[in-house]
Amino acid sequence: MRHLFVSEGTNTRLILFFCGWAMDAAPFAGLHRAGYDVVVLWDYRSFAIDWSFIAHYKEVCVVAWSFGVYAAAVTTVALENRITKRIAVNGTLYPVDRRRGIPESVFNATLESLSPRGLEKFYRRMAGGNEAFKKFALAIPERDIDELREELEVFAPCEFMRPQLATRWDLAIIGRDDAIIPAANQWRAWTGTPTLMCDAPHLPDFSKIIDRYIIDKERVGERFEVGLALYEHNAPVQQRLADALADALNSNGAGEHIAQRGSRVLEIGSGTGMLSRRLDQLCGHKAFLEMWDLAGKSPLPESPLRSFRRVDAELEMKHLPAASFDLIATASTVQWFNSPTRFMEECSRVCAPGGFVAVATYLHGNLSVISSLTGRTLPLLTERQWLGIIPDDFELLASCSYEDALEFSSAMDAFRHLKNTGVNSLGRDSAGENSITRAVRNFRPDLDGAFRLVYKPLYFILKKR
Repeated sequence: MRHLFVSEGTNTRLILFFCGWAMDAAPFAGLHRAGYDVVVLWDYRSFAIDWSFIAHYKEVCVVAWSFGVYAAAVTTVALENRITKRIAVNGTLYPVDRRRGIPESVFNATLESLSPRGLEKFYRRMAGGNEAFKKFALAIPERDIDELREELEVFAPCEFMRPQLATRWDLAIIGRDDAIIPAANQWRAWTGTPTLMCDAPHLPDFSKIIDRYIIDKERVGERFEVGLALYEHNAPVQQRLADALADALNSNGAGEHIAQRGSRVLEIGSGTGMLSRRLDQLCGHKAFLEMWDLAGKSPLPESPLRSFRRVDAELEMKHLPAASFDLIATASTVQWFNSPTRFMEECSRVCAPGGFVAVATYLHGNLSVISSLTGRTLPLLTERQWLGIIPDDFELLASCSYEDALEFSSAMDAFRHLKNTGVNSLGRDSAGENSITRAVRNFRPDLDGAFRLVYKPLYFILKKR
């Protein structure tokens, strides 16, 4: 396998982009995500690779396309402790399969007829038609036909091997118009994995996918750092959600369990202390409270029983000992994580038997008017999806979802609120373009003249069996 950095700086986060068959880095030279370096991988004649080039990266996200999905599954098993997200695009773990990949007859016909003319025909179908192919041809891969034949033969059904695979994927994206791997086969292959069907050919717009589904955490930290002084004054929705979560903890027996000598509580995303102050009361003077945040400082006076750490919680959770906390609580934070599913799995490992996990976040459709104006939104889960990723060793004690609307006298006031609560960290895309100015101009009031922002909070309380 070969690799090339197409975007490289001083970042500590990395995107590994695995190409499909017959590719090199040329078509993807423009891939960029703020806060991340990007490396393109291709040439699957061999899956051998020296991962030393990622040594200094603390977080790795994998985006794999077509036959690159299988290549990523084979080669990234060793990187599991650094990976926060895997996204499969128009590919499966069964490259050649009648029901879950490319049908064997189609694969064999491609291999037998491989020639310069046949390759161009493949590229045309892959791109989605003549016009798309013209654009693709401006940076067409430079690969030798014999080399491509060797690469394809690696996946031939009669020789295909299935070593240990990374089977945990956070999202599978399927192009409804894929003319290479049938969409229905992909759908069957990803049973049990969150799956998104979209209007796209085999070769989609990967810049949009990366912008949409990989969180720019550096931007998130920067915006919250800038807005800390104004956050609480501008965040009544977040305050009400933190209070609702704390009240639910108390009413479901967590208070008595936690306020014991030696109990350990972890708060993820302490921010300005909206939830921290309630947890401080819950812990009393006997339990230990450790607060984590990507930005800022401790919202409570530090002491032997009150500690603050400035960390990326999504990564730091992986390094905690098993069963090391009696309560894990978080409010208005996990929507900024790359993988809520992996976070819940880590909660299962880190929470002690009999302990509690309390999560408050936001659902798909949150701030929908902003999404419609800017075309940008977090990849939020539905309530059903959140409840579906709760590990089996937890009992669901309580859950509640609702809508919470804020009214403003002008569009500018509404966007000023978003700025002062850090939500405008969504404003930067792969090209560095900020869409806020255009959105303010197009924001229209409701019939009563008010400019409304509608939040969709969710909170739930779990108990470890």
